[in-house]
Amino acid sequence: MIYRFGKIEEKCNLHDDKNGLSFIEEFLPELSQKIFSMAVDGEEMSLINNISSEAQFVDFYSLSDYTGARVLAISTTALMLTASELLFPEVNISIEHSYSSGFYCVPHNISKLPTNYLDQLKIKMNLLIRDDIEFKEDEVSISKINKFKNGRFKIFEDTSLNKIRINKINAFYHWFLSPLVPRSSYIKKFNLYPFQDGFVLQFLNTKNIEKLPPVQNLSKLFSVFSESENRGELLSIKFVDQLNKKIKSHKEILETIQIYEALHEKKISEIADVIANNEVKLIFISGPSSSGKTTFMKRLNIQLRINNIEPINISLDNYFVNREKTPKDENGDYDFEHFNAIDHKLLNEHLVKLLNGELIYLPKFDFKNGQRKKSDKKVKIRANTILLIEGIHGLNPQLTQDIDKGKLLKIYVSTLTQLNFNLYNRVSTSDTRLLRRMVRDMQFRNYSVEETLKRWPSVRAGEDRWIFPFQENADIIFNSALEYEWNIFHPILESELQKIDISSPIKNDAMRLCKLLKLYLPVATKYIPPTSILREYIGESSFSY
Repeated sequence: MIYRFGKIEEKCNLHDDKNGLSFIEEFLPELSQKIFSMAVDGEEMSLINNISSEAQFVDFYSLSDYTGARVLAISTTALMLTASELLFPEVNISIEHSYSSGFYCVPHNISKLPTNYLDQLKIKMNLLIRDDIEFKEDEVSISKINKFKNGRFKIFEDTSLNKIRINKINAFYHWFLSPLVPRSSYIKKFNLYPFQDGFVLQFLNTKNIEKLPPVQNLSKLFSVFSESENRGELLSIKFVDQLNKKIKSHKEILETIQIYEALHEKKISEIADVIANNEVKLIFISGPSSSGKTTFMKRLNIQLRINNIEPINISLDNYFVNREKTPKDENGDYDFEHFNAIDHKLLNEHLVKLLNGELIYLPKFDFKNGQRKKSDKKVKIRANTILLIEGIHGLNPQLTQDIDKGKLLKIYVSTLTQLNFNLYNRVSTSDTRLLRRMVRDMQFRNYSVEETLKRWPSVRAGEDRWIFPFQENADIIFNSALEYEWNIFHPILESELQKIDISSPIKNDAMRLCKLLKLYLPVATKYIPPTSILREYIGESSFSY
């Protein structure tokens, strides 16, 4: 939840600067240690910072908001890294990617670690929480940072930023993607458990505010992240600064783009071969917002035709129930992402008929009137025909409960990048999809960047409920991420994000993304091939949408 104060001096009678902690103590005492960070006139910062009496807007973030959840996640990571540096100074720990309501972490120089290092790390973290250590902060110029000659700050060699905030925790200097909680006692719960070559660090989140969630087995998703890691090693691009160095060379960035696009095409071709060599007739394609599902389907269509297969595309949107039957959310608004917003009974009836060789007439949904009606489009499965069915519920087993599983293949499309800013600051896959959506909405849907940012929390909440719980049901996962896409988005979005007024409740998100975009050297869109998934968002695709 976001707690907003406007016109600080007027509403709170604040005549002297007061830091965030003092402000909460005076005006929100019941939320002490439940608020993790704040934004002052859109600039997100730690609660230890002062709020100027001239500030116009101050927002406070708790765990029920994605901003507060991000701050707690990164603060828990900072605590783990501090404990590790105190216990094992010769060992570096990298944060590879998200996994099972936490981060997958890998220790390097593992020969320097005892076999029970996780037990020791957990004990040390709990001791640091007990001692209630401070998470100090300082603002440092980029010129001074670059003198550190420390690998964790290499990302700032090519940035246009003038200064950054760095943290000092028990004499260790770090830069993190967000402000931290003021003290270690704010971190109430965490867990460490061994996994693969390292361990998973779990923390509380928006879905699990009081209790850590059970450990999940996400082996399919993990294998795709590992594949992405191998892809980065192939091109020597694991960190953003390595990518920026390639961008400085016209030849290298062209080769990088060509190789990534070729890897995409190779993977899509392999998927088409799998389909051709099996008895499947129904292909369900699902994935979160802006994962590239539409372009993936178009490119898969081409590869299937090469295999002498005739694909027919069907959208689950045409199986929406009539508007008056659409479920509503807690605010009384229509919830079009709800499973029951789809007439899955009719869908199953149609699919069973098709698999039995019968002809059906596809329904058509009139979005203007909110009513489903019959269309003139006839569908019948022939010997070389398959159906490609796209929609967010494609991995939900209830959607196809009456279907012969031997005739069904499920594909999950998402952006699963391995790219990191440094060893312990990861590039968020959710942020990547958000940038894609902002660019697309601005160019093709007449939505401003601000409007897309405001909608994003509800989009993510729908994904958390209806997509992510079923991702391991996929038979195949296609990773649509392209490591250089932030470089493409930089010149498109930077000025638009800066335009958002400080009165907007999402100004902090805009400023945060703007600062991150500045860490990427810009790349012109002209270098992107016309069939690229990125063209779905930036335009000038050779496909029609």
